[in-house]
Amino acid sequence: MKKTILHLLIMHGILTQALAQGTETSQHLGAANDHSTLWGAYSANEHANIKTKIPLPGLLGEKGTGNNYGSTAGHGNEFESYIERVTIDAKASGDFEMQVYSKGLQPNETIEMQVFDPTGKALGEPAQVTATETSTIKKQFSMIRTWNPENPHMYQIVLTLKDATGQVIYTFLKKFGFRTVESKLDGIYVNGVKAIFKGMNCRSANLGNYRTSEEAYLADINTMKDLNMNAVRLSYYPVDPLYFDLCDSIGLFVISELPGTDKRMVKDIVFSGLNHPSVICWSTGPDLAANKELDKEFAAYDVQSRYVIHPINKDKKSSDFNTVANSILYGTEAFTPVEIGNGIFNGGRAAGLDEFWSEMSKSNKFSGSFLATYRDDNGIESASGFDPKSKDKWASYYAIKEIWSPLAFNISQLPASWNGVITIENKFLYTNLNRLKFNWKLVLFPKATQKTLEPLVVEQGTIASPYTGPGEKADLKFNFQNQFTVCDALQLTVLDSRDKEVYTYTFQIRKPVDVVATSPEVSSISTIMRTEEADFLSLVCDGINYIFDKKTGNITKVYVGKRDLAFTGPFLAGVHSGYALADFKHIVKDNIHTVEVTYKGESTLWVRWTFHTGDLPRMEYNYSMKPVGEYAGITFKYPEEKITGMKWMGRGPFQVWKNRQKGQQIGVWERSNKSNVNNGEFKGWHADIYWVQYQTNMGNFTLYTDQPNMYLQLFNPLKQGALLNEFATAPFPDNGNIGFMNQISGLSTKPAENVPSKSLKSANDSYSGSVYFDFRW
Repeated sequence: MKKTILHLLIMHGILTQALAQGTETSQHLGAANDHSTLWGAYSANEHANIKTKIPLPGLLGEKGTGNNYGSTAGHGNEFESYIERVTIDAKASGDFEMQVYSKGLQPNETIEMQVFDPTGKALGEPAQVTATETSTIKKQFSMIRTWNPENPHMYQIVLTLKDATGQVIYTFLKKFGFRTVESKLDGIYVNGVKAIFKGMNCRSANLGNYRTSEEAYLADINTMKDLNMNAVRLSYYPVDPLYFDLCDSIGLFVISELPGTDKRMVKDIVFSGLNHPSVICWSTGPDLAANKELDKEFAAYDVQSRYVIHPINKDKKSSDFNTVANSILYGTEAFTPVEIGNGIFNGGRAAGLDEFWSEMSKSNKFSGSFLATYRDDNGIESASGFDPKSKDKWASYYAIKEIWSPLAFNISQLPASWNGVITIENKFLYTNLNRLKFNWKLVLFPKATQKTLEPLVVEQGTIASPYTGPGEKADLKFNFQNQFTVCDALQLTVLDSRDKEVYTYTFQIRKPVDVVATSPEVSSISTIMRTEEADFLSLVCDGINYIFDKKTGNITKVYVGKRDLAFTGPFLAGVHSGYALADFKHIVKDNIHTVEVTYKGESTLWVRWTFHTGDLPRMEYNYSMKPVGEYAGITFKYPEEKITGMKWMGRGPFQVWKNRQKGQQIGVWERSNKSNVNNGEFKGWHADIYWVQYQTNMGNFTLYTDQPNMYLQLFNPLKQGALLNEFATAPFPDNGNIGFMNQISGLSTKPAENVPSKSLKSANDSYSGSVYFDFRW
């Protein structure tokens, strides 16, 4: 199989001439409101001889049947007269034209056509023509429902071949959909709506083998639908016709591509997808991208005159993020990357996708994109999105699902002054929001000391679905019986008309400062004991002994009963030089002990520890880092081998990167630190941290922060491990493994030349924060 880093699909010829545009009427029911089908309700399009005199409309597919033979042999042996095949052009306007190709006809035979909807109801009156080897049937239908990937409405044709006496001698069935495809200067339009592709490249071999199973096809397509994809590019291999049937009935745009370099396969490719509404354009494939003469070959067999695209191979130097962005933003042609390989040179399937999508969407020439695979093929394993064989889903899976969700909201957090209204934007192409269901929950998340991970549902309900067309905005109005500010979050689950989850959105309510205020009370011991020598300071507060090294300014030990915790820090993350201890002070006032440490130099760090009986110890800090690195924060050291597991409140269950923030939900999560557990998406950066509990072989301890938008450094993934390869720069500090970060690094693992770290931003001059320490468990 030929591997490519990036294919750039450039629709040739659209500068000079757009394809002829069909017209549509406003009387049919096809735009946004009246489509229905079930995922998994599909047909088989293979020819078959079924012994039934008049087939039921509910029989799906393209089948020939007869009433005068008992065998199930092929057409030539079983029937003297029979219908061989049909070609269909059914427009969104209701205009219908079909060619019927028949064999072995006798004088005065006729062909009658009746169209049925999925319920078996006849659509209009039957049409009848004289049977010839090539018969044409034209008809205008009204009150039809069009096909699109969000509402894939299908109809069925029943053709009956009758002899001179009116006796039925052969019956033929075929499924189809009404839809119109046009090519314009800025892209491909389906039913008058510009198609924005959110898709995947499908290779049959990826599903197991060249001719794989129906179950594998169905699982593959339903995975794409769950990821909020609407398109598939069929590349590298000829496709089983059953795959087209599934795309028709479940709902995916299809680009059907000529595999390899054999031009003789054009006819087979066209005939295999000819009558499928899901197939909206053809592709020459990258190997024949320069052969524009092939357009005539496709046109010779396609009665719908669908557009032919020419994917172009680009080398690494011309397919990095900036080149692709400039081609779309400033180019003169409609532009769709059809193979975003390896996370746009950042590694880890969804890395960079959100930024790419947002940037490219600014251009009216952008028509979407296709991911090369579910998972990164080079150097990234557990950072991938999805493994079709094991069915494992990792962080990138959920990132793609959120990035390509067809909904957007004006806020992500609910302030105390919130008026109960959230504005929603409909980013579907065809679906009105009144077809969706909006279920909400007000929840309280467990505390660090609780064993459960499940949130407490304070209140739940369903909100009215607004009548809002594609591209429009509406207000979702929430009415609660309880005061929402006492809850941690509002969870909003959006379901489509098939009760499939579009996405579950979590809106933060309480901030970290509110959560730390509810931390378990500390049993107060009235006096803080102090021992101070030239090199160290020892403070015993509420039964816990904290040891400071006065030469470095760091805390170096914490003693809790018989537990000796080698907890050390803080350090400027990744900074080894350029700052030094300038002052160490210990101040006592009103039984409050304060340890204040100042570091000066090119980088600066100021730390103040506060110890007061009955309160958790608090460490305030302020720092600046120069030169600016990929990340910014403070970090501590603790032996990783002593930690058996982690529990935290924040986004999870997977980690994030600077260039892969989407897909994680606020909640309480827990992971083991055992070597036999896949921790590839466990170690790293975690977003929106509230608290983290470290479960060790010497008991547990918990750290809280009162700062919003804080990242947690959770150990350091090894460079040779699952997340990184030899092309990666070190994205984690090597002087600590437990950190509180204001900025984090992006995932960048590809050896592309001159690829800027577009996802990384410069650190501000200074940052500040607070950490609370609870070593009691």
